[in-house]
Amino acid sequence: MRDFAASAPSAFDPTLDVPLYYQDMTAQDAAWWDFRVRPLHRAVNPPRADRGWFWSTLLPFAHLVQLSKRRFCRPLVIWAEDDDRQLLRVGMSIMIEHYPHLEAEDPSAAQFIWFISGADKEVFRDTFNMSHPPKLGRILLDIAMVLSENAGDEARIGLHAAHAGGDALLAIYQNLGLLSLPDQAPMPVGVRRGNDGRFFYTDPVTGGTLLQKLDPYR
Repeated sequence: MRDFAASAPSAFDPTLDVPLYYQDMTAQDAAWWDFRVRPLHRAVNPPRADRGWFWSTLLPFAHLVQLSKRRFCRPLVIWAEDDDRQLLRVGMSIMIEHYPHLEAEDPSAAQFIWFISGADKEVFRDTFNMSHPPKLGRILLDIAMVLSENAGDEARIGLHAAHAGGDALLAIYQNLGLLSLPDQAPMPVGVRRGNDGRFFYTDPVTGGTLLQKLDPYR
């Protein structure tokens, strides 16, 4: 079994390891992000896909919605050290456990990333005294794959690229190595949402390969 990635390559120096820590998200974590980070992210250009998200609302909402479907959420917050070695929240995610795998012909379960947000590197460099903010997109995906593998789902994950992110968000997930679900592909049993061509996933082979690439940083 793998544990979470223990460090990440810096966004500014790929040879520099940035220690990362994680824990289950609390209401305090969500409120801090909403009042300290979200206003700064709203000013980022081009606009971010998460600019309309309030984590203080998403946190209880996600639990209630999934409980009504007899599923469970796993909300996480990711921490990194600033230049003074003080811990700062740098990433947020809410994942649905044992969600139907997006490949309809494979009846397995997967870890579905419902909401995901990583710190903007310029914001954290200029406002939060973090001269080497980590690249978090890949790390947040890695955490989901680790949870999937440890749950017996063989690193299968899925997610939907928010429309607010436009084509740029699609390119990000493609560049991170995820598989794109063709827009003509059927959705798995248990998923009512239609396929708009913005779903991404990993199968066991792809997920295993992506996990191995970050093993040296664990």
